Amino acid sequence: MGTHEPKVKNESWDKVQRAKNKHIENKHRIIVTGNSHARGCAAEIKLNLDEGFEVQGFVIPGTGVNTITSSAKTDIQHLSKQDVVVVWGGSKDVGKNETKKGINCIQRFIKMNSHANFILMEVPHRYDMEQISCVNKEVDKYNRWIWKHMTIFENTSNKGWFR
Repeated sequence: MGTHEPKVKNESWDKVQRAKNKHIENKHRIIVTGNSHARGCAAEIKLNLDEGFEVQGFVIPGTGVNTITSSAKTDIQHLSKQDVVVVWGGSKDVGKNETKKGINCIQRFIKMNSHANFILMEVPHRYDMEQISCVNKEVDKYNRWIWKHMTIFENTSNKGWFR
């Protein structure tokens, strides 16, 4: 009879572990990745959702879209169609007159990761500059492109918080 006790404990332990793993697997995941504009967003999202969601945030201040997307590649490999990635970047690319480069990075990133859903945030206007400045015109150009061309992907949504 003494030989059966450890086996019973192991079986019950395995059941507990399987239940924990199943609970983690059933959670919807939301990953917020971006530049300094994304700071604090993951925490705010987590406050407004129930326990059925796992929310993570990755903020890399002062970087372009290329760095944001390349650092997020490993984090989103295991996501599914139930999961969401929020990408908030582009202001560095727009400011350095590399709008096309940033746009191409986002487009490649979404094509390569069609197994997840994406929300693309617009680049905010530079309020320390005049509305008609060349930087703000580039911001408008970038945001128009996001709105116009990302609708071809069924796993993408665009959010314009700055209009």
